[in-house]
Amino acid sequence: MKTLKYNEIMPRVAIEKLKLIEEEDLVDLVGRNLEAIRCALIETSYRDEILKLLPQETNSNSLEEAILENYAQTMKKLINFSSGNLKKLLLAFIRKIETSNIKSLLRAKKANINLDEAINNMIPIGFLTKDRCREILSKSKTIEDVMEHLFDTEYGDIIQNNMTEIKTANSLLPLELALDQVSYTGISKVIEKFKGLDKKIAKNVIGIEIDSINIKIILRGKAKRIPKEIIKKYLLPSFFIRKNTFLKGLETSDMNDLIVSLMSNNKFANNPFYRNIFSQILEKNYLSMGQIEHELEKASLRVSLSMQKKYLKYYNLSSVLVLLNLKRIEIKNLRCIIVGSKREVNSSEVKRFLILKNNN
Repeated sequence: MKTLKYNEIMPRVAIEKLKLIEEEDLVDLVGRNLEAIRCALIETSYRDEILKLLPQETNSNSLEEAILENYAQTMKKLINFSSGNLKKLLLAFIRKIETSNIKSLLRAKKANINLDEAINNMIPIGFLTKDRCREILSKSKTIEDVMEHLFDTEYGDIIQNNMTEIKTANSLLPLELALDQVSYTGISKVIEKFKGLDKKIAKNVIGIEIDSINIKIILRGKAKRIPKEIIKKYLLPSFFIRKNTFLKGLETSDMNDLIVSLMSNNKFANNPFYRNIFSQILEKNYLSMGQIEHELEKASLRVSLSMQKKYLKYYNLSSVLVLLNLKRIEIKNLRCIIVGSKREVNSSEVKRFLILKNNN
């Protein structure tokens, strides 16, 4: 994309970046009660959404709903100020949110989550509006009923094609992986349309994310005892790492062996982001998927910031991708803090799961 095409969106990106909460202020929210968090958020970019909440109606669900609404509005603003391949990429990101909402819908029904709580966990953007989600959940008695309500959408074929494997695995994982595959494949196709520096930046930033997804696919599949042949089918096409490298990982017995197997590949071993993150995982001997995913999230954040620092003086894709990454992680951190407050989790434990630019 020519520099000229960034002239309209870059001021909006700069404004949205200025609205991000300083990490020090974010950490300061840890340990506060929900009312204190609500008051603090009124002084941030979430003001308009938070002010719609009456103090007596403030709870963890309503706060999460407000910040997710803000995230959706930020995405819409960026799309309105974009054009060309950048706009296509942002719309591809919307499809990723849509597939995430489908997964949330199915998980909510499987876990019999309260209707309002389930709806408040949806990011209000894309074809699954809150009213549509509410209608589907209220009319569905089973997961199969939810799926049938989605047959007439563009994801209907994917859902129907994975029905057998869902039953075989007794898990939603095959469908979740299939949805990830279609959304990231769409993103990858758009990235291939970029040229020069933008293409390089996109491949580096999204490439780390895709490789992280592949690692999680292997770990989740093995944990659910899903047959290797099925797991292989859902691995995403990587920009840098050959599929055979990930296939070797399927033969490993545990997380440590998987990392050793991946690090035997020179592209993994020579990448400072992978090297740093995998060293952290091995050193801390993480066992849970939550802890491992937390470390993988850091790699995505760090490569985004690295790209921006390297190409800061140019109008290019790095600033947009950094904003999207920082905003997404801010939302994730806020939700972690809100849930921690609701459950009265120890502050040190909550801080351990925050994704911050400078923490290890």
